[in-house]
Parts: sequence; structure tokens; C-alpha cells
Amino acid sequence: MDESNRVLSLAAAKKTVLCVGNSTMDCISIVKRFPKVSKTEKSGVGYCQRGGNAGNNCTILRNLGVDVEFFGVLCSSPMCACIKRDMTSRGIKSHHCPQCMDDPPFSSVVVNRRTRTTHVVTCNKAFPYPTLEDFEKLDLNTYGWIHFRGCRPEITIQMMRAVDAYNQTQSDKIIISMDFDKDLTANWPLVDYCDYVFFYGSLGEETGWKSAREGCVNIDEMLRLRFGINMKRPFVIFIWSIQKIGLMDLDGNYIRTTSYKPTRFVDNLGAMEVVVSGFIYGLYVRGRTPRVAANFASLIANYKCTKYGFDHISNILEVPDL
Repeated sequence: MDESNRVLSLAAAKKTVLCVGNSTMDCISIVKRFPKVSKTEKSGVGYCQRGGNAGNNCTILRNLGVDVEFFGVLCSSPMCACIKRDMTSRGIKSHHCPQCMDDPPFSSVVVNRRTRTTHVVTCNKAFPYPTLEDFEKLDLNTYGWIHFRGCRPEITIQMMRAVDAYNQTQSDKIIISMDFDKDLTANWPLVDYCDYVFFYGSLGEETGWKSAREGCVNIDEMLRLRFGINMKRPFVIFIWSIQKIGLMDLDGNYIRTTSYKPTRFVDNLGAMEVVVSGFIYGLYVRGRTPRVAANFASLIANYKCTKYGFDHISNILEVPDL
């Protein structure tokens, strides 16, 4: 069996990974410089693609051969059928998603190649989110890992509790993870139910933390100050950037991952989701340690930036030239 087939067979042996959150439409412009006020900047590259954190996680994991399912509300209007059609063409399951006729969330994205920054304007006001009743229709026996996006915490915590209750009756437990980049106070209660939590560097603007290490140290202190029965101590992955990722193990030990840097920069849109998905793949599918999985996640996220989109990232399994 050659290496590529062996990798796919490893993924096929695992239960489905479920990603809970939103899928959006992204309208993307790649520019040499950000436009000045009242000035027009020409874009050499522009395109639309399906986005959203949970939607992107599904795309990345599927490109790595993982059996994956998206769970979120989808728009059923003919104009927005491209979202579901794209998932289907990629082999991403979405048949359990509730549907509505509201306009789907969308983002206007400007990628500045000179500064290697991405500017995003998102519009998702009042778009429906799946309910606990929707979630309870899922057959949890199907899933080996469920990853939640840190949004709508009042609903997400109900879903997590349902998974936790299921795990209490099983020897083969579902791994629970979550990622979020804002609203630390609102999302903090969800941490109690997670095996792995991904924090983003943008939380530094909210908390005053200056680095991944400082973030991990403060999170460790917050975890130690909790009071309650049967609360999980999650493994912490703090993604300050795709080059600066800090880990905090279950004993509060800080671990810094290897830093990678691409030789050229093309597109970093979705790179954070690549870190999350790469970690899940390395840990869950390949059975590596969290540190090795995080190193792989940083490597693949930097490799993602060398081309547009996500469809090239499976080449990382063949050790690409960065």
C-alpha cells in the first residue's frame, strides 16, 4: 500500500467528525495594498467561496480524507443552493442540517498581500442557529469527535451537555472541542465540557494578554480557580498566530510549538481554521501527541498561505517544499 492510500485508510477507520457552527458565503478580493479613503484599488484576484469557521473546518478535514459532517442551519432558497451543492460535491455530509429561507451569512474579505493581513466584514445578523431539539435528532453513535464553534453559548452549552450525558453511558467516548476568538466571559462555562479548547490571539484585544504564553498562564489560573464537581480540565491550544502557537497540558505545563514560515505569501484566509483542523487530524486520525499534532497544524497552516483556498493542503502529506 502506498503512502497516500495508507493515509486515507487511517482516516476511513475513524468515526465521523462533526463540526457545529455556521457556513457563509465569502466574497474575496486579493489586493497589493489596502485601498485609501475614497480611492479605488484594483484587485488582481477576486472570487467567491463557501466560508465560515465550521464550514471551513469541514472542507479542510475532508481534503485530508476525514469523514466529516457539517451541522448548522442552511438556507434553502435556490439562490443559495451553491452552499449545500459545494458541500455535497466535496463529500461533506449535511443531511441533518435544519433549513430556512433567510439570507445566509456572508462576508466581504480583502486580503492585503503587502502586509499579509486580512480584513473581514461579516453580516450574519439574526440568522437562525440550530436548536437543542435539532441536535437531539443526531445519532451520536456515529461520531468520534464533535467540534463546536464558540458562538451562541446559551445553545451550544445545551448541546455539549447532551454529548456529555451520552459519554457517561459509553466506553468509546466522543471527544469534545471548541474554538472561539471573542466573548471570553460568555464562552467560559463551555470550557467545562471540553477535552480540547482552541483560543485565538484576537482575545488579546479583549483581555490585554500580550502573547500565547501569557494567555495560557492566565487560562491556567482561571481553570484552577473553578469550583464544582466533575469539571473537565481541557488541553489548551492558544493560537496567537499560525507561527506562534502555545499549548497548556492537563498539568498546567506550557509547551511552545515549532514555528514555520512560508517562503511566499498568497492567501491567509482561513489559516486559523487550518490550525484547528490540522490539530484534530494529527491527534485523532494519526494518533500523534498534542505537541506533534500542533507542530503539524502550524506547518499545514503556513503551507495553506502559499496558494489560494484549501484544495492544495492535502499535498502536505507528501512533505511539500515551504
